[in-house]
Amino acid sequence: MVSLSLYHGSKTSLISHLLILLIIVTIVIEMCLYKKIFKNQRSNKIRDSFNNGGHKVPNMDQTQGPNVDGEGFVSGVYYSNWSPYKPRFHFPHDINLTQVSHVYYAFFRINPRTGGIESTDNWSDLEMNLYKPLAIKSSELIDGNSSNDIQKILPLGCIGELFYLKHSCSGKKFKVIMSIGGWSDSENFKVIIKNENLLQAFVDSSVETMFKLGFDGIDLDWEFPENNKSEPQGYLKLVRMLRSKLNSLESQIFGEGVEDHFQLSIAAPAFKDKLYYLPIPEIDQYIDYWNMMTYDYYGSWSETTGYHSNLFSETELSGNFAIHYMIDKFGINSRKLVLGMAAYGRSFHIKGSGFQPFTQNTILINQSFKGVGKLTKEVNKADGKEGIWPYKNLPKKGTIERYDPKYVSAYCFDEKNSIFISYDNTKSVKTKAEYVLHNKLGGGFWWESCGETYANESRSLIHAFNEGLRSNVSTKPSMFENERVVNFYLNKYGNNGFLTPYLKHMDSFKQ
Repeated sequence: MVSLSLYHGSKTSLISHLLILLIIVTIVIEMCLYKKIFKNQRSNKIRDSFNNGGHKVPNMDQTQGPNVDGEGFVSGVYYSNWSPYKPRFHFPHDINLTQVSHVYYAFFRINPRTGGIESTDNWSDLEMNLYKPLAIKSSELIDGNSSNDIQKILPLGCIGELFYLKHSCSGKKFKVIMSIGGWSDSENFKVIIKNENLLQAFVDSSVETMFKLGFDGIDLDWEFPENNKSEPQGYLKLVRMLRSKLNSLESQIFGEGVEDHFQLSIAAPAFKDKLYYLPIPEIDQYIDYWNMMTYDYYGSWSETTGYHSNLFSETELSGNFAIHYMIDKFGINSRKLVLGMAAYGRSFHIKGSGFQPFTQNTILINQSFKGVGKLTKEVNKADGKEGIWPYKNLPKKGTIERYDPKYVSAYCFDEKNSIFISYDNTKSVKTKAEYVLHNKLGGGFWWESCGETYANESRSLIHAFNEGLRSNVSTKPSMFENERVVNFYLNKYGNNGFLTPYLKHMDSFKQ
């Protein structure tokens, strides 16, 4: 009896220990998997709410999710200073400026010897005369002046015309931001962060150039800092110094009671492998917006075909992943995140002939490809490049535009030549606008303005996006609408300012 009792007692004890061990293991597994499971469930929920072709509108207050300025959403475009030349012939006045809140002027470059920034094209930036007779005659600011007087007053170049337009564009105010860097200037960022004198020269030159040329802020486009001991921390130091210099300028203009604010933004990578090692939370405290470059996920460099500006995906290559990585990993305020969109498509020449006949259900992504196909003469004239098709020339002639609601991407397929092109269209950008509202983001932007179609509003990406935002686009005016900014400029530069003749005329007209 005693031995049997001991046996049962030891057996009970063993079972109890096993149960406790099982509970502990279960808790550990749940702790490890909880975050992943939760994120997957949320991602699926977000996707489901947008998974019917972009027609479903989330149930929300129409005023939900203003940007950090409290002035509506960002609807921005990048304008490149090589746009006026053949074959583009695209000028600032071609943009529908009543539809945008920000124009990002690309690019100024860094001089690696001095650290200062400089124009990449003086003629395009500051010397070209772009004013059309109609624009001159319609302006109240210069009404009654002779043409000779006008030539002396108006600032020249694309920068000058943008300054003129942001003050004369009736019914809508917008900001013009100076963008520094770009893909071709990435090496020069690496040079200046390693030298204290060059870094200080960069900061001083950037703020001085921004103000003297009438910009409303600075946008940094470093593509991309590498994961090493110097570059991530160097980027943080650069941003901190730049914000401090901008704050100093604001204090000089407004005194202690700062009335307005020069914007500082970053054109940010939208790939985990270029984000995870950056000091994002530390940088975030100094900037206004993260312009997330949520495009170019697939292209000629890829192993397989794919949608290049897709919102969703089974992989990490999607706008949704990048946005929520910034929010979940780094704790970034969603209203500081601006969703990037492309005004161009990327093409692939798919291998084999297994796509005949092509149907709505044909799967064109995750396929092998051989090159990106040849451009048509029409697209060449629009400054398309191999593998890159301006949106205004899409869908490709002879093809039907289709839409994939699962990934939120448009595409077309040339069956004869096996050319697959992915891009954004009005359906995808409307869905992305709903995504911006649903996730309370800061807004959206496009690279770049020359790809948009302005002649046909029903095909306009910007118009469709703004409709999706319920037309709640920021109307915050230029810094130079503030009289104290203008007076400070005139006192600082006198007759040597790029904008002095025009600002003096504005001032005398107001009097």
